[in-house]
Amino acid sequence: MTSFDRDPGERDPVAGLPADFAALLAGAFDVHVHGQPDLAPSLHNRGDDLEVLRLAHAYGISGWVLKSHLWLTTDRAAALQRSADDLGFTVYGSITLNPPMGGVSATVVELAAAHGARVVFLPTWGSAADVARGGYISRLLGQVAPSFPGYEAKNAISLLTPSGALSGECREVIDACVGLGLSLATGHASLAESRAVAAYCAQVGQRLLVTHPLHYTHDPGELREFTHLGAFVEFCYAPIIHPDSHLSVRDVHEAMSALGPDQIVLSTDAFSRWAPPEPECLRMFVEQLAYLGWQPAQLRQMTAANPRAFLGIERPELPEAPREVTA
Repeated sequence: MTSFDRDPGERDPVAGLPADFAALLAGAFDVHVHGQPDLAPSLHNRGDDLEVLRLAHAYGISGWVLKSHLWLTTDRAAALQRSADDLGFTVYGSITLNPPMGGVSATVVELAAAHGARVVFLPTWGSAADVARGGYISRLLGQVAPSFPGYEAKNAISLLTPSGALSGECREVIDACVGLGLSLATGHASLAESRAVAAYCAQVGQRLLVTHPLHYTHDPGELREFTHLGAFVEFCYAPIIHPDSHLSVRDVHEAMSALGPDQIVLSTDAFSRWAPPEPECLRMFVEQLAYLGWQPAQLRQMTAANPRAFLGIERPELPEAPREVTA
């Protein structure tokens, strides 16, 4: 009996949800998962990594990319992978090219790949654009390290030259990703930086995910530039549920509607104590989008097929999407 055949009143004892409440997540792969801890143990997430992974598996999610704003996640990913081998759950490690990891450097990328990294994120809080807007992560890191504001300002990274061209270091990083078969994400790059990155990636055949596009624009026309260049565009749930967010799920829905599902990736990026654990965040996200009119097959494409295409992994035979979801 499949999850779609159960009696609606029957409860799943593992996930703790009414049967088929997580049906839209079957085969999902979340490419933006923060472990516990990320920034510091004092800044809590909702749950131990392995416990949350087991919950994700119970929800039908089949894999994660672990991300950290500070450190390489390959060791953590490998440990979780060993613990989850019996589940058939896939965990990939990544590196974010922020100042503590050496910044935008092809050598750093090569060393991370040798250690098992699958995804490279361009600078997040270390991005000059993020420093200029007073990003949320920087405020948290300032609570952990009193000297952080000066360090951040001194080490802020731009991906462009003074003339507006993509920097040589960033081109070298992209070239390294191409040569090593890694996937690349834009981090907290500005719109102009992301455009330059996307154009070069299209030129050299590099898989690219444009992250947090609504940080810098609400114009869907500007986002279409990325999909026209072959990049995937990511929409995360974390900015929607942040207490200080300027976005609602309807804002994201409108931006998504302007692009269509073919090159959108849905993920979570949630790592605060007031946020539900990752699988519940993803479930809430897709359920709300379903309520707003997105069809199960479209949601399956954005949570399962497109993330795999971004990662460059073969798409397994995914469970058939439910034909409809009732509110």
